[in-house]
Amino acid sequence: MHRCLVCRSFLILIACAIGTSPLSADEKPEVTAPAVADESTASAADTAAATETEQSDSGETSASQETTASQETAEQADEAPRYELTYIFTPGQVVHLQSDYHAKMTVKFKQAKQIDKNKSKLWKHYTVVAVSEDGAGTLELQLDKAHQEAQFGEHPPEVFKSDDPKFHHRKFRDTLKKIGRPTALIDYSAQGKLLKVVDPAGTKKVAARKRPPQDHQGFLIPLPSEPVSVGETWKDPYQQSVGIKGGLSRIIDMLRVYELKSVDGDLATIEFKTVILTPVNNKEILVQLIQRQTEGTIVFDMKQGLIVEKLITVNESVVNAFGPGTFMQAVTKLTESTVPENVVAKNEKPAATETK
Repeated sequence: MHRCLVCRSFLILIACAIGTSPLSADEKPEVTAPAVADESTASAADTAAATETEQSDSGETSASQETTASQETAEQADEAPRYELTYIFTPGQVVHLQSDYHAKMTVKFKQAKQIDKNKSKLWKHYTVVAVSEDGAGTLELQLDKAHQEAQFGEHPPEVFKSDDPKFHHRKFRDTLKKIGRPTALIDYSAQGKLLKVVDPAGTKKVAARKRPPQDHQGFLIPLPSEPVSVGETWKDPYQQSVGIKGGLSRIIDMLRVYELKSVDGDLATIEFKTVILTPVNNKEILVQLIQRQTEGTIVFDMKQGLIVEKLITVNESVVNAFGPGTFMQAVTKLTESTVPENVVAKNEKPAATETK
């Protein structure tokens, strides 16, 4: 039962006071010279008035300086470079990708402990089969080659290599069926919003009906609808479906926050983090969400209008995942980058032994 739950769980930041010394009058004015006393009083009054005028002028100058500084800051913000992040789809365009995925799932049940490991290297590509007038593109995704390895606890690892018949392990037969065949046709807007998913046979299916809500993200990330400056953020709210008792499902509100971290030439670096919006106390639901709380870095080529590098990680845990004294932790890392077409053809040498 616990292995089943494990498998199901396996994808935000002086004021200064200035005083003045009072005037002092240690000597009293003579009675026979009242005019001198009046002159002294007038002089003191003039001095005090002058001091007040200076302070007033100083205050006005300080306020003026603050206003000027504030205006300059606002102007500098307005003058900060803004960048338009948009996917550029070209009919017939082919983009080859290579991804490496490593996952380690640790489960503790009272005194027992099991560590399951999975790793894979995938070679795939997508083809832009159509582009609409508003820049939206229909992308056909295909898996070209796969090397996978799974190890459950202390058992020997199970190895699969699609390009080597000696390693066509039966547990990976579903992956083998996908090799060399289009897996889906996906419509994306120029800002990366998933519009529609079409099955390989050509039957149109609306993504929200055909697939669970989490699949709306696809393999592209959403981009801001307006040009942004370094440091600006944009949000992507979505919903995640999880299973609950009785064969029912529950919708969990999620949020992914993106930030334009830096720009170097044509390359824009984007960072993101995922958070759960719906309050969740149910441990079984948290176990299912453990691998969904992703964060990472995307490198986007603004000139080509495509993602050239991707790093996505997870490091989350659930205490008392299956009851008192139990624990579950997921640590995953996915790296993906564009590669030349000929990289896929470079098959690795098969190992000397065969895994059944």
